Amino acid sequence: MSDKFDTLNEITEHIRRINSKILLFKLVIKAKSEYEKYDYDAGRRSLIEAYLINKKSPVVLRGLGCISQFNKKFNLAERYFKKALRYSDKKEVEYSLLGVLYYLQNRLDEAIEYFNLAIDNNDDYDYAYEGRNQAILENHIRISDLQDSLKNQF
Repeated sequence: MSDKFDTLNEITEHIRRINSKILLFKLVIKAKSEYEKYDYDAGRRSLIEAYLINKKSPVVLRGLGCISQFNKKFNLAERYFKKALRYSDKKEVEYSLLGVLYYLQNRLDEAIEYFNLAIDNNDDYDYAYEGRNQAILENHIRISDLQDSLKNQF
C-alpha cells in the first residue's frame, strides 16, 4: 500500500512541477508582451511574479535586469545580470548584457572586458562583437579627444 502512496506522491509532485513551469512560461511571455508595449511597470510585475516561482531562471533575471537598466537602476541591473550568469547555460547573453550596462555608464574598459567574455563563450555571437566594437570606438574617441585637449593646452 505504501508503494502506491509513494507513486501517487511522485505523480503529484511531477504535475506540480509541470504546472509551475507552465505558469512561469506564461508570465515570461506576458512580461515580454508588456515590455514590447512599453508598459514596463506591468512587465516588471509579471517578472516579479515569475521570480517568486523560480528565483534561478536566467530569463526572468535577465528581464528584471533589463527593466532595472531602463529605469537607470544600474546597480540593481548589474546584480540581476550577475545572478542570471550563475544559472545560465548561455553565458554570452549575460556577459553581453553586462557589457551594454557598463557601456551605458561610460565604463568602457569593463564593457570591452565583458563583450570579450561573451565572445570567448560563443565566438559566433555577433551581438557581442558589435557591442565590443562600439565600446572600442568610443574609447578611441575619448583618448583622441583627450590628446587633442592636451595639445591645445601647450
